[in-house]
Amino acid sequence: MTKPVSQKLKTIDLVNANLAKRRAFEKLFQCIGLVSILLGMIFLSVLFYSIISKGYTAFQQTYVQLEVHFDEQILDPEGTRNHDTLSTADYGGLVKRSMQQMFPEVNNRREKRQLYSLISTGATYQLREMVIDDASMIGQTARVWVPADDDVDMLIKGHMKRDIPETERRLHDVQIAWLDQLDAEEKLSLKFNTAFFTNGDSREPELAGI
Repeated sequence: MTKPVSQKLKTIDLVNANLAKRRAFEKLFQCIGLVSILLGMIFLSVLFYSIISKGYTAFQQTYVQLEVHFDEQILDPEGTRNHDTLSTADYGGLVKRSMQQMFPEVNNRREKRQLYSLISTGATYQLREMVIDDASMIGQTARVWVPADDDVDMLIKGHMKRDIPETERRLHDVQIAWLDQLDAEEKLSLKFNTAFFTNGDSREPELAGI
């Protein structure tokens, strides 16, 4: 038996009403999904901004220009150019000699230690790699940009205040004066920090990478 026309119309009306409700719910879910995506993008943008604004200085490192004499008597007195000899030579002595030549007025032991501490220990490794890669540098003099100590880096980047009492900062007044002299002579500069991408973990902050 077929249904009466009136009953068929009621069924169609119910179906249409349900369809309208479904479409309304679908639009609501679409709106909620769109809002969720927009909120996620906003939070992600805020996160990236926070990371970049606080950490962008890590992409730069303070360097000091040294005029280094690769003295054969220090690096390879017997002239063998042996790899082990070159690897264990006193490159730190070359750094200290270069700093002493730039500041000949520094004579007492305490001030010498303060002067030498402006340069990162990474400078010795850098000079060693230069000589091992090209032994012809022995006996030559070259201008080399080497990394400064992390305290110097903090000062140059503005993370250490110079106008506070000396006892409240890690650098002494005389060290800041030396840095100002290097800056005036254009021997102090911020450069791209390649070590941030090429080096592994290190006890020296200025040598640490990602």
